[in-house]
Amino acid sequence: MQKLLFTLSIMLTIAHLCVGQNAISSKQIDKYFNKKESKELAHIISFVDSLVVAKTDIQEMDKAYHHYLDSLHENSANGNYNWAFDEEMKYKFLFHIDSTVFNKIWIKQTTSRMVKTSDTTLYYPENFISLDLKSVGDYAKLIRNLGKTNANYKAYYQTIEIAGSLSPSVVAGFLTNHNEFDFDNSNNRLWAAVFLLTLEESVDKKVERYLNN
Repeated sequence: MQKLLFTLSIMLTIAHLCVGQNAISSKQIDKYFNKKESKELAHIISFVDSLVVAKTDIQEMDKAYHHYLDSLHENSANGNYNWAFDEEMKYKFLFHIDSTVFNKIWIKQTTSRMVKTSDTTLYYPENFISLDLKSVGDYAKLIRNLGKTNANYKAYYQTIEIAGSLSPSVVAGFLTNHNEFDFDNSNNRLWAAVFLLTLEESVDKKVERYLNN
């Protein structure tokens, strides 16, 4: 736990230094997030930036994101779906951002009647957390808006709307087509950050972590 808190502290410091008082802005973002909320979006992006740079050792953000997403795509093609950031660290960060911004992007679930893996069944586990993209939130509306001029976003939104979540087909689609995105663009960088933070550990790993805690 001390190692986790130390790592999180470093990431938060990096994010704070990168953002300062800045906010991200675009015509589409400004339609759904006010100036105060845009500063929090910049905080989210910088947090993910710091993780991506740490994992790739590439300082140019567009190249770093493409390299990192390439690695996830290659791993998944080889059957390795261990693509989530450390969930303890991720949740520590996300649950301390502005709740209004969080609720515009994600849905947090903490109750489930049963969680089952190949060798373990949990009944009514307390505080068993899962996270997903909110399909009816303002961020989903932002994706819909971007889809008016971008075929990828249009397809992502349509699938998210039908599935009610960040579906496997959206994950596969973005990992396959990420080279079509410029991550120096605010809209695309925000999408990449939200996408990576939404990816969750497998149920098996979640259960193992839950039992160990």
